[in-house]
Amino acid sequence: MDDALARDLADLAALVRLAPLTTDYLPNTAHELRPAALAAVVDEIVVGSRTVLVECGCGSSSVIIARLLARRGFGHLLSIEHDERTAAYVASQLRRESLGHVARVVFAPLEKHPAALGALRWYAPRLVHDEVAAHVERFGLVDLLLVDGPVSRDAGGELVRYPALPVLRGVLAPGAAVLADDAGRPGERAVLARWSEEFGLRFRLADRTLLAVASALA
Repeated sequence: MDDALARDLADLAALVRLAPLTTDYLPNTAHELRPAALAAVVDEIVVGSRTVLVECGCGSSSVIIARLLARRGFGHLLSIEHDERTAAYVASQLRRESLGHVARVVFAPLEKHPAALGALRWYAPRLVHDEVAAHVERFGLVDLLLVDGPVSRDAGGELVRYPALPVLRGVLAPGAAVLADDAGRPGERAVLARWSEEFGLRFRLADRTLLAVASALA
């Protein structure tokens, strides 16, 4: 069985597992997590008892995570998104489903950033600092970081996701998990290699997904 077919079958199996959280229709937004990757994220939240979540990049999958947090009765998600239309959709869906008490979306346009590589841009630095600081002050240190954005159209933008760990490492709790989507792409593999070298993380690929999961942080 080739890898593409195996991933497709894993996605079908994941959709069955995720069915309790997908009873209401949600559209696919750009660069959405694959079902198998989303199931792996949900598994990490449940099995790891993750309660303070931050994600870079949001979509319909963010709503599903919020549904999970609401149904189990604890946990809070902060989503940072650079695409205004996607951020507005997810925020409106959270309001529509009365999920604002467990999840929040922040629209943060891409700007020059001191942690970015070369001339690449990342989420607005002051806005991210203030929003993450408020999230941590209210709920505690972050025990799950999901990196699924941003997407850059800048030249050489393959390394655009690199700043996530340099910027957010200081607010990660001991034992926090770091998950990175699209780990099959060369740019993401290069970012994971730099994170591994600079922060002592070891990543593994979740079974039949393109989601990389770090071993626990010391």
